[in-house]
Parts: sequence; C-alpha cells; structure tokens
Amino acid sequence: MKRTFLIIAVAIISMSFINCGNTSAKAEKDSSGQVAEVAPSIQILYFHGDRRCPTCIKVGEISLNLFNTKYANNAAVAYKEINTDKEENKSIAEKYQILSSSLIIDVNGTVKNITVDAFKLAKSDPTALEKMITDIIEEGLKK
Repeated sequence: MKRTFLIIAVAIISMSFINCGNTSAKAEKDSSGQVAEVAPSIQILYFHGDRRCPTCIKVGEISLNLFNTKYANNAAVAYKEINTDKEENKSIAEKYQILSSSLIIDVNGTVKNITVDAFKLAKSDPTALEKMITDIIEEGLKK
C-alpha cells in the first residue's frame, strides 16, 4: 500500500514539473511552413510578493513596458511577472533563489541579477534602467 502511494506521489510530482515548463513559448513557422514552438532564450523575470512598495511597482512597470515596446514580437525574448506569494510560483523562486522583489534576466541559462541597480534607478533614472535591460538583452540576442 505504501509503495503504491509512493509511486503515485512520484508520478504526480513528475507531471507537475513537466507542466511547469516555460509557458511563454511562441510559435514560429519553419522553412517548410510548419508551425514549431520556440522556447525563448532570454527571459525577463520580475519577482514580487502580494504587497509591493512604489519602487517595486515602478521596476515592474519599466521592465514590462520595455518588453512590450521592443521585444513582444521577438520569439527569443519572454517576460514573466512572478508573484512569489502564490504557491504555484514557489519552485521558480527557489530555482533562482529569490526571497524578495527581484529583477532577473536569464540569457540562455546565464542569470543576470540586476535587482540592486533596478531599484536604484527605477525612480531616479528609469532611462538608465531601460538601457541596462536593453544592453543585456541585445548582447544575449547576438549569441
């Protein structure tokens, strides 16, 4: 009985990890005209909790606006806003070792944590924050 329960539990956990994959994949047509899913190689990840200060909100607004204006149509780039207070987001927060509001750019598995600079610049110099994010993304797109 215990063994059956253990097998079922492992199966359920395994299936949940499979489903936790990147849901931001975009579709592209290949040379034969077939539609193929393309997983983004660059992810802008904005982590926050249920309660956010004005600076946290500003970091999210700047990063989302930049994504929407420059990269929304680029299948290689994805934006994810992740509420770490929600149970379904605990695993991704653990993956990136996030404990509080953060701005991370994952370029092909290389993580750039720009949280400190993002929070310094969000209200005082948002243009500099946009440039920092853009520079990281553009460098990643060259690879």
